[in-house]
Amino acid sequence: MSTTVDRARVLAYRIARQGLHRAATTVDELDVVALGVQDTPPGSARLALGVRTEADVDDHSLVRAWTLRASPFLHRAGDLPKLAAALWPHSERDALGKVAWQRSVMRKSGITATQAIRYTAEAMRECVTSPTVKGVASTAVSKLVPKALVSYCRGCQAEHVFESLFRLAALPGGLRLDLDQSPPLLVPIEDWPGIPVEQSGADELITRYLTFVGPASTADVAAWLTTTQAEVKAMWPADGLVEVDVDGRAAWIPESEVDLLLDPPEPPRALLLPTSDPFMQDRNKLMLVPDKAHHKAMWPVIGQPGAVVVDGDVAGLWRAKASGRGKLEIRITAFTPVEPDAREALEDQARLIGALRGIAETRLIVP
Repeated sequence: MSTTVDRARVLAYRIARQGLHRAATTVDELDVVALGVQDTPPGSARLALGVRTEADVDDHSLVRAWTLRASPFLHRAGDLPKLAAALWPHSERDALGKVAWQRSVMRKSGITATQAIRYTAEAMRECVTSPTVKGVASTAVSKLVPKALVSYCRGCQAEHVFESLFRLAALPGGLRLDLDQSPPLLVPIEDWPGIPVEQSGADELITRYLTFVGPASTADVAAWLTTTQAEVKAMWPADGLVEVDVDGRAAWIPESEVDLLLDPPEPPRALLLPTSDPFMQDRNKLMLVPDKAHHKAMWPVIGQPGAVVVDGDVAGLWRAKASGRGKLEIRITAFTPVEPDAREALEDQARLIGALRGIAETRLIVP
């Protein structure tokens, strides 16, 4: 018989495992960095790190790259070669899922999705041999890849390789991002081992996800990796996982994490988590927000807000805007009434967000 836990215990476990009981751990030593910290929009990762550590949030050696779902994430530099191999397509069906926008192009051209990623990665390795502005790199790469992989971009008023393909190929092509420069740069990664020959290490990546965002189902993992459940099952770790029952739903977690899952510490009274925070990486929206009535507000097509977490539960959303020189206004839209002591904790969180953004005065608005 599998272990049975409820949603509240799962969320309390994730909060603990992801380091949201803030401590003085340095950024480089935060456990959650092993998963990667998404930086969408730019600056979000800095806030996600800042709500987890009292240490200097800028004192770290993490690097940024397009990795999961072709989005920018912060990772340890040493993790990137293994990550590139783990994210390499497991099969042609897996590759098609990753280049979903260009499926019709692949079918018409006779170029497989895996070939498209490899051709683009090879072009990147040939063209980008020093820090290069993204637009310049795209133009150079577009001249080398098959014509079928290039389209006219109205925004750029030029022809260039498909954006999603460009992003998917960057890491296997040995490139990381430097967004601290203006304009942003693509930077060759030192001592890059080359474009992966085949996928390897996906089982370790799945275990890592289940460690920080588990217990989770194969469907949850598939959504996180933008692939199918069949592909996930083919890559599934051979051992080290246990099945648990989460409110009647089968899910998996590393066996080493069961004790913490069964007895997690009580969550902080309240948290303000930024857009794309690791806590919000679960693609199962009903686990995070059971009431579907709030999904449209929590996950709009454009401009996703941050999450208000009270006692381990997503209890609302927040948005920030400048309200004058050196001032920041954080407005909360609560799904349920905010109690006075929770509001005090949110005031502290708002001041922390302001400090991380270099703002001297922050005002919290709770209608």
